[in-house]
Amino acid sequence: MLHASTGGKKTVLLPEPRRVTELTTGKVLGDRLSEIDVTVSKSDTLIFAWTPSGDRGCAAGFMFKKRPGTESNASSDRVRYYEKRERGGKMNRQAMAGGVAALCAAGMLQAAPLNEKEARIIKSRLTPAPQSVTLTDGPDVVLDKTLKVTLACAKDGPLAVKQTAETFAAWFGVKPDLRAVTSDRAPQKADAYRMTASKGTLAIEAADAGGARNALRTLRQLAEPVRGTREVTAHFVPELVIDDAPAMAFRGFHICWFPENTPVQIERFIRLAAYYKMNRVVLEPWGTFVSEAHPELAWPGSTMTKMEIRRLVKIAEGLGVTLIPQFNLFGHASGSRGCSGKHTILDFHPELQPLFEPFGWTWCLSNPETAKLIEEVVVELHEAFGRPPYFHAGCDEAGDMATCQACRRSDYAAVVQKFLARIHGTLAGRGCKMMIWHDMLLQAGDPRWKGFYANGSNQAEVMLDALPRDIIICDWYYGAPNKEGAWPTLRYFKAKGFPVLACPWEDLAGYRGLSVAVQKENLDGMLCTAWHHLYGNNMMQIYFRAAHATWGTLPTGGYERLAFAQHLRQVGWDVPVKTYGDTGTFNSQLPEKTATPQ
Repeated sequence: MLHASTGGKKTVLLPEPRRVTELTTGKVLGDRLSEIDVTVSKSDTLIFAWTPSGDRGCAAGFMFKKRPGTESNASSDRVRYYEKRERGGKMNRQAMAGGVAALCAAGMLQAAPLNEKEARIIKSRLTPAPQSVTLTDGPDVVLDKTLKVTLACAKDGPLAVKQTAETFAAWFGVKPDLRAVTSDRAPQKADAYRMTASKGTLAIEAADAGGARNALRTLRQLAEPVRGTREVTAHFVPELVIDDAPAMAFRGFHICWFPENTPVQIERFIRLAAYYKMNRVVLEPWGTFVSEAHPELAWPGSTMTKMEIRRLVKIAEGLGVTLIPQFNLFGHASGSRGCSGKHTILDFHPELQPLFEPFGWTWCLSNPETAKLIEEVVVELHEAFGRPPYFHAGCDEAGDMATCQACRRSDYAAVVQKFLARIHGTLAGRGCKMMIWHDMLLQAGDPRWKGFYANGSNQAEVMLDALPRDIIICDWYYGAPNKEGAWPTLRYFKAKGFPVLACPWEDLAGYRGLSVAVQKENLDGMLCTAWHHLYGNNMMQIYFRAAHATWGTLPTGGYERLAFAQHLRQVGWDVPVKTYGDTGTFNSQLPEKTATPQ
């Protein structure tokens, strides 16, 4: 029984509670406790709500109100009690909230926090975790045709309204009462939003269309189908307030398109990055771009056609994602992973050997025919992607650079710098910024970079200093920071005047540490890498960690694998997937037959 007293003079006995909450402060007073003492002293009003245990169940509330000029209320006529039972033993939160609200017509009622266990379960659905989430125990908000939605955007209002209406129809199958409103409280930071769900209304305040999209992504992850039916009739979310904003502007995800990947898989990868609130996707073909000018660059039967690229670019634009092409201008010239021994071009066209260093891994940059071919491919790719504002030129791990006679007898740093300046100029003329990996710009063996990736020659710094300062340096490092807790290479490139992106892969300490470093060092963002590991548990960890690192939050914990599978399933519905092999994180349930090479 619940024993509640006022100043020790008034006692009310009620059914055994499942939870008792002081609604004015939100303090949970008990959870499955048999006896709770509540004393009214100097508070003007104390309001409590509880849900008793038992098969039938009920929702109830009561209020003690202090008489003016007294320390406590001892009069029985000042104790009011409300109880509502419902058939089938289901708790009726709306009845409880309505009853307690009736007790407090003066408007002093505040919703109680949601039970801690329930809140933890619901928050575990969210990737990335929002900056601030408040879940309360008021009436659930049902996402059906009766829902009222208000949308206030600091800018992009018409686009945001259009996309919001389309999204509700696509994700929830409803056309709510959607109204554009004004608000002087709308967030100003790009992609930020505030979302409030209460009393049958969903209010979204966003900085822009990106913020509105992010609010709806959070809403979809939270929403739960109404129970008791065979098929979905509606969704609902708890009463809530969410304030959310990204920690950095450039939130990138790097995807490799291998010959084993299908267009549907690539689309799912892009959609999932967007669903996790990343806004840039670098798409790197590994011998898969079907070039009209140079068809020898793709494996026979490759599916990365210009038509497919244009389709994906259009999808990405609708998701608020900039799709960025990559083509390796230096190392990785084989278009294959080094351990495979495959070479996209030379396995079928040995006559083209002069375009490469003798081992075939690095382009021969002394050969003017190489520069001509690469420039043509860069322009063709950039055009196919709709002339985006960025182009990733690779330039990492040129392990056999300067090994042919012409290159090894040259001023090789000058050769590389001249070549990069040529491609940079071509891209700049198209309104496009060049991105490159960092490692060839750091001298191998330099004690400053001990423990970090440095693969450049003794002329690396000279070459770096000669590069235009608008080239974006993508500093890839996959482990934890050094013993000082720092990444000296990030500071080095930033001090040289370059925009810098931090680029982690898989390692949890790396993701979290680099996220903090980007914010602390005022860097330009992150480009999270996936390489050949977008399958199985690796895929979950990469996406999950990338989402939180780029958003600048930590996960709430629990159900991570299951939540990821649900999110991947949801973006699969958006494609929609049609075949068994395009579902889940494996092509089949036999790991050795996954789509992406292991």
